Order: sequence, then C-alpha cells, then structure tokens
Amino acid sequence: MDLITNYFESLVYDHIKHQLRDTPAAHDEDYIADVACVALNKLPARYVRHIVDTRFFESEEEHRLNDTSVKHAVTYAIGFLEKRAGISPDGSAHFRSDKGPYGIP
Repeated sequence: MDLITNYFESLVYDHIKHQLRDTPAAHDEDYIADVACVALNKLPARYVRHIVDTRFFESEEEHRLNDTSVKHAVTYAIGFLEKRAGISPDGSAHFRSDKGPYGIP
C-alpha cells in the first residue's frame, strides 16, 4: 500500500547522498540502505500521506529542527557502520578497509 510514507525517508536519503558524495560508497546501494536503516531508527516515526503537504504546514523552525535531526542521524549511522566494519551476523558484511568501508574515516 503506497498511500503513506515515512516523512523522514527522503530527507535521510538526501543527507546520505550529500555526505557520501565523491566517495565509492555513494554508488553502493546496499551500504546506502544500511546507513538509511540505522539513521531512520534514530528518528521518530512520522508517517504522512503527502510530504509536500507536510512541508507546507511545517514552520521554518520545525523544518530546521528536522533537518538538523536527520543530519545527526545520518552522521551517527555512518559512524556506527564504520565502527562495525567487517562485522555482520550473517557474514555478508560490505567490503571494508582499515579505515572503514570505502576508506571513509
């Protein structure tokens, strides 16, 4: 059912793309999905029918607060995955170097 969506999903993906730009990780859909899952789990669930409507009714302060929260959640998620480089319950961890995935410090 595509009638609802999590308000934060598109914001999280936008921040991931921004933070991973110009890195090989920017092209790894599995890694991006892992970052998104960790980041979204750090944010409150906020389901909406139409994101455009939600943004229209959101104050500048709410928008700024949400943007900051998403930025922190994505930064946390990347760090979380970096600390667990090569560790995976099912053995399917992404490629990792000594600096973490894709050499991201």
